[in-house]
Amino acid sequence: MSRKFTWQEVGDNAKNGWIVIGDSVYGPQGFLDSHPGGPAVIRNKAGKDVTRFFNEMGHSSKAHDILKSLKIGEIDKNSKPASWQIDSDQRLVAITSVMLILAFAFVYFFVLKK
Repeated sequence: MSRKFTWQEVGDNAKNGWIVIGDSVYGPQGFLDSHPGGPAVIRNKAGKDVTRFFNEMGHSSKAHDILKSLKIGEIDKNSKPASWQIDSDQRLVAITSVMLILAFAFVYFFVLKK
């Protein structure tokens, strides 16, 4: 059985490079210097949910194999991430979506309905 980690534990281990992808927690500290994009890429995302970021980067099958070897456990689904641990791009997408809906509603009701 895989060890469960809370979001608090992930955040407390950001200095060790811990990240969350999907429901899994990864401890890449031994891999940081070998990362093709450099250690800063992981350090800048440490302690956070990087699922979207990881998936959008188009990682190779070798990268996915390396990721499997770095898995240290699962995120406890009963714990909640702090606001800083949530992918800021996800928040931006949500805010942008609401703004677009409001803009379309404005155009429809005040411009097209005349």
